Amino acid sequence: MPAQPLSVLLLCENEKAGNLDRRALREAGIANVQLMTSGIEAAKLLARPDLAGARYPDIVIALRQLADMDCEQFCAIARQHPGLAGLPILLILASEGEAEEMRALGCQASSLLGRPYSINTLKKHLVPLVRQVPGQRRLRPEIAGMDAEAFEEALATYGVLLRPEKKPEDYFRAGMKSLAEQRWDIAIAAFEQAMRDPETKAEAELGLAAAFKGRGDMQRFRTWLGEASESFVSTRRWNRARSAYARLLQHDPSAKNPFLSYAHKLIRQQEYKAAADALVQSLNLMPKMKAGERYARVCMAAEDPEKMFAALEQSLEEEGDHEFMAGDIRQSMAVMEKQRRERQRQMAEERKWQLAQALARRKRAEETPELAPETPELRQETVIRAWNEEEPEEGGELLAPLGEQEAASELFAKKPRLNEFLSVIKLTWKLAGKSKTARSA
Repeated sequence: MPAQPLSVLLLCENEKAGNLDRRALREAGIANVQLMTSGIEAAKLLARPDLAGARYPDIVIALRQLADMDCEQFCAIARQHPGLAGLPILLILASEGEAEEMRALGCQASSLLGRPYSINTLKKHLVPLVRQVPGQRRLRPEIAGMDAEAFEEALATYGVLLRPEKKPEDYFRAGMKSLAEQRWDIAIAAFEQAMRDPETKAEAELGLAAAFKGRGDMQRFRTWLGEASESFVSTRRWNRARSAYARLLQHDPSAKNPFLSYAHKLIRQQEYKAAADALVQSLNLMPKMKAGERYARVCMAAEDPEKMFAALEQSLEEEGDHEFMAGDIRQSMAVMEKQRRERQRQMAEERKWQLAQALARRKRAEETPELAPETPELRQETVIRAWNEEEPEEGGELLAPLGEQEAASELFAKKPRLNEFLSVIKLTWKLAGKSKTARSA
């Protein structure tokens, strides 16, 4: 230690907040501890060694929050003065994780210490700072001779001196640095901040995947690799997207194809050409025999399958893989259309059978009411029949069942409950009107 006793300036939000650290400094062997709460006033004191005299500190220790700024902002202000560039400054932060993050982002402090800390840990952080004290003391006459007025004028509008707000790309660079140093948790925290900007989102997701893999969490590694693939696809950075998805397939062969998902999204917006381009970009990432079937399914999901197929055919032709793929897709579409029509026919048959069963139950209930079980369906049929008999509509029953031709039609095959739904709405309105009339009477 220097022959002259050390003097430490402790900066904190209020006196109570600094009591614990002042006591720790005294236990570490530093008796001369001065406490201040204003970063501006502390900077003014440091800029005038000649006026501070014996009060001038050898080392500054700042807690996370001061009365008028935070500790990192104080560092940025102090370093603006040319005579304070080498001033030993120790920041005491809320946790070691926060200290690690600030190190990764590049802080202008001499040393960073996270809570909780022991006296021995505090001493270890103070040792390199104490070594700087003799040189800093020799600079005091030069600092005193510098024009401090300009510095103090700048302090009056100290906002211009504060560090710029950290940008997502700053966090991304810090994350990459932490990855190289294998500090996985700090990298994860930095990449999470970098994701706020769409420009760095996909790269940050790749970084998160790498960090979780480094930490041994393979499930999250696969999750973030999939997220990165989707982000690259949505921004149409096809090469990066293919690379990320191919890497994902190595670890999860059943992973969702982001190109297909994106194409479906574009189809819903009827952007068929863009959807076709997205599909073609994934052509080399799947077996061609499967590609034809998958692309056919995407086409069939479009409101206009033929228009979607035409766009896809054009994109395939531009890629030079037109004849085989287009024919395979067309064949698969024909098979799927045949299957669709068969499902419609089966649904219509099933609906006809259900109606026949309902009519048979009604007939049995009419012929032998004492033997018919009371079921919700029967009660509904009874109410509907009673209402039809009481107030028949012009042209037929209010709730006449579907005829055989109607049941087999394409409309009711696709919407088997549509007739009942509309009938119930109509009946409800009539019952409501009847109830209102009864109340009025």
